[in-house]
Amino acid sequence: MATKKKTSGGATRSSPSIARRWEHIPRLVVFDLDFTLWYPEMYELDGAPFKKNPVTGVVTDRSGEQVHFFPAVHSVLSVLTTDLQFKGTTEVAVASKTTEPHWAKTCMKLMDVDVQRIHVNAGAADDDDDDKSDVAPADELEKTRLQSLVDYEAIYPRNKRVHFQQLKEQSGVEYEDMLFFDNEYGNIVDVGRLGVVCAYCPQGLSEGSWLQGMEAFQNAKNKNKNKNADASSTHDADY
Repeated sequence: MATKKKTSGGATRSSPSIARRWEHIPRLVVFDLDFTLWYPEMYELDGAPFKKNPVTGVVTDRSGEQVHFFPAVHSVLSVLTTDLQFKGTTEVAVASKTTEPHWAKTCMKLMDVDVQRIHVNAGAADDDDDDKSDVAPADELEKTRLQSLVDYEAIYPRNKRVHFQQLKEQSGVEYEDMLFFDNEYGNIVDVGRLGVVCAYCPQGLSEGSWLQGMEAFQNAKNKNKNKNADASSTHDADY
């Protein structure tokens, strides 16, 4: 469910600064939940029932403790769901080892992401004016529940490799076309061994970690492209 909210005073709101033109786009972007998208972690809460304030939208557990998104969640998910480079190409998944999967799923149903429409002007990804693209201002935010922005869920206490095996089977996306964000380095190592490009964000998802992840994805794709080109040249030289 989504609701639109105009910014105060009719002023326009700048599009997120992380909008860029990219040469390579991941087909599946996967996020951990606890201390990657939100805080505190589920095990630190007192649990259900969770409530959402109808005025502020704030979600609290039974003792009144609030669950918060990291600020960059709004801008990153805005890019993934409205930037035409990603829209229709990239799907979104969550992979969480939480021991409280029911609480996590409830929070996903209740918590709103402020989605802002992003427009990136057409142009080559390697223009000389650095990698920043022009973005069109938007005057509306669309409050959209996190669950409705997620295409696949793997939320249960198992090794992240098990999660990714499930996500690969459900989505049909190869590991090399996935990008993963997690605050725990051990998960980064485990999933990276599958061939997934991973971005470590120990302080939660930030705009910086998003850009680092996308740059790592570009580098991995370019490396594979160069490797394939070298292999092709060697093969041709043999004839």
